[in-house]
Amino acid sequence: MITAAAPARRRRALSLAGGQRVDLGVWLALALGVCAAGPVIAATIHALIDGWLPAGDQANIATRAYDVFSSRSSLVGLHSDASAAINQPVYSLGPMLFWLLALPARLASPGWMTLTMGLVNAAAIVGVVVLARRRGGRALMFIAAVALVLMSRSLAPEVLHDVWNPSAGLFPFTLLIFLCWSLACGEYRLLPLTVLVVSFVVQCQLAFVPPCLGLLAVGLAGLALSLRRSEPGMHAERPRRGRVMWRWAIAALVVSVACWTAPLIDQIEGKPGNLTNVVKAATANTPKLGATVGWHAVVRAVGVPPWWLRNPASPWDRKLEVRRSSTTLATVSTVLILMALLGVAAIGVVRRRAELWAGALIALALCAGLFAVAEATPTKRVLAETLGYTLWWGSPVGMFVWMLLAWAGVSALWQLTLPRTRVPALASTAGVAAVAAVAAAVALAERPDYHLPEYGPLAKLYAGLHEGVPTRRTVMLVGYLGNRTFRFKMAARFAMVRRGIRPLSPGIDVRLGSWYELDHHRYDCAVYVQDASRSPARQAAAVARFSFQDGTGSYPVTAWVSPAGCPRGGALARQASSAAGSANTASPTR
Repeated sequence: MITAAAPARRRRALSLAGGQRVDLGVWLALALGVCAAGPVIAATIHALIDGWLPAGDQANIATRAYDVFSSRSSLVGLHSDASAAINQPVYSLGPMLFWLLALPARLASPGWMTLTMGLVNAAAIVGVVVLARRRGGRALMFIAAVALVLMSRSLAPEVLHDVWNPSAGLFPFTLLIFLCWSLACGEYRLLPLTVLVVSFVVQCQLAFVPPCLGLLAVGLAGLALSLRRSEPGMHAERPRRGRVMWRWAIAALVVSVACWTAPLIDQIEGKPGNLTNVVKAATANTPKLGATVGWHAVVRAVGVPPWWLRNPASPWDRKLEVRRSSTTLATVSTVLILMALLGVAAIGVVRRRAELWAGALIALALCAGLFAVAEATPTKRVLAETLGYTLWWGSPVGMFVWMLLAWAGVSALWQLTLPRTRVPALASTAGVAAVAAVAAAVALAERPDYHLPEYGPLAKLYAGLHEGVPTRRTVMLVGYLGNRTFRFKMAARFAMVRRGIRPLSPGIDVRLGSWYELDHHRYDCAVYVQDASRSPARQAAAVARFSFQDGTGSYPVTAWVSPAGCPRGGALARQASSAAGSANTASPTR
């Protein structure tokens, strides 16, 4: 078996100044990880070249990220569609995504935010490859690297760098799988990092909660078992090991307090708190999609052909696929794969191989989590359609299942045929080159970003508002927009917030907080973002005109400022009240 626990004398090392020795395998893993991150790096570079700008929920996230360094910093995450289940506001569990993007949101170009996410995702991939080497040596390291590259192909290019919360949590979630696997194998020093990553992931989106609970359960149970095991000659080391372990446990506790203080403050001060509403939404007595859809999700994720090896025509296909019957091949292969995982777990228990039984149990827990999320999704249309993105993490689930079984098979074959043969350096170099070639092929075949048609129009909107609305103003923001263009209103809000302008809208407090709520506040002028080109008010001046083309048609959009130039004191509080009524009937409150 190729493992990371080989004797030190068998490790090839490089001597450095001062007598330090660095394992060449670590450098190999880092290089391989960078190669595996090639599709993510390429997608991020393309987005920056194309002029990425946030709109829709991305713009709302950017706005909340900008608010972090102010008195209006959010204690919870982005507004969730789960609100529809109980008709009360429900939010993602915490604001860590906003914290991550807080500084980039205030830099000169909004592109810094997508660059930040691209770097985070690339770092997560490198971390996966490094941890794979620790769990299964070079064999697993190369298998994981290739699998990560192929998995990237199953996701839309925008997902690889996007700030939207379903995208932002995907690659950190993949890293979390390997962190919990390592915890189960006794690597207690990873506790603080695991707490940090799991906190970020579950705070990104509620759909990550079930699989993360399963991962933590296996990881912590395996860690507890590893600490109780007594290896020959290690009795004298157990007290010292216990003291060191407690230091890392305390560090993990400190990290958890830092990550969860804001949500706990909201829970204490809220009436009710967000955590209460999350539980209400999860336990609401609403019709669910049911076990059939849950099973279809598992079959699509791990059965032949699995999601992670397919290049979908649309990033939203999964909401439709899980509602359709699976093929016989997919169903039978899924059953065989689940039985194989049970077999690997049994072999690991019998042979006392934690990397086997823990990896198999993690794979099974991920499948169970995927089943639970799909099965428990309400049938209400607005919620059922969220499966189009809440099941994106089915790709890392399928990837891990297949990777684990492939590694177990390769390791068994290696032991039977070449038990004492080491992988030569030339073969490792060739392996890195092969992974780099596959990554380059996937990167070159990437389609454009899904929202690429928005980037050019958004640039015109940003420029027009920059010229038409002076800084340090308070404005009423109204959007008379259709289903194809409503995302431009949120973009307009962020474009003004980052220039020190306070945009007020009716009913927006549910999504962004009371600071943005119009309700009888004074404002200097009104900003209208609307379809077509008819003036919405007297003294209104058009500051941006453009056409948005998304493949279904061309939609003219115009941004107006009334009165022109937005002079201070151009409107009164009583006008805000009347304007709120008309805006509520004419535009979505987003």
